[in-house]
Amino acid sequence: MTNRIALVTGGAGGIGAATCRALAENDLRVAVADIDLARAQATMAELPGKGHIALALDVLREESVAAAFARTEASLGAISVLVCVAGGSLITDDYRPKIADMTLDFWSRTEAVNSRGTFLCVREFLRLRTQSPMADARIIALASLAGQTGGSSQTDAAYGASKAAIMSLMRNAAVQGAPLGITANAIAPGLIDTEKVRMAVTPEQREATAAQTPLKRLGLASEVADVIAFLASPKSGFVTGQTVNVNGGRFMI
Repeated sequence: MTNRIALVTGGAGGIGAATCRALAENDLRVAVADIDLARAQATMAELPGKGHIALALDVLREESVAAAFARTEASLGAISVLVCVAGGSLITDDYRPKIADMTLDFWSRTEAVNSRGTFLCVREFLRLRTQSPMADARIIALASLAGQTGGSSQTDAAYGASKAAIMSLMRNAAVQGAPLGITANAIAPGLIDTEKVRMAVTPEQREATAAQTPLKRLGLASEVADVIAFLASPKSGFVTGQTVNVNGGRFMI
């Protein structure tokens, strides 16, 4: 994997930072992209190896996406791996709407931060690789167990729908990227024990989720990152258009 370049969106968050670390440990040079530049720089500073960069990226702005890709390729070289982690739920303790109570603004903002942001990054990557194809190029996007189920007390319909859209986007990207040597896959984690989850989900909810999971615990960010690292590697070359579940068996019951 030496000299392969990865761009990770949402690279300063729990799963994003773990992904950057896993890719760096596999000798990729990583562009840590996040809306919070200071956190991206802190994450980058802790990565093993050399040649990494940190950059500000707002995945909702076309010009920001184009600039991040251009800077990465100018600084490090052609991007061979795109990992889309940026996203999240907008629910709060005071606002956890059911469909009938949901505002259009809430739906639109949730869709934007998850599926639209992923689309803009995937589109830019496909445009670049159409101009200059690369062997073993990869797209990996973070979906969610919520996109495969009817929701839970920890999520909402807008979040689930936006994550389901990512799974469909990856299947389309897999078909359209195949002639260019690009594979595209989604990762669908269950509840992962990150700082964001600990802030948004009560201890009682985390315990209830663990009890309902066959492995009787929450997942770790590093466990998601390790799956992403495999999909980013040349060893995954015959895996495309898939949604890989990382949920301790929760989806099968």
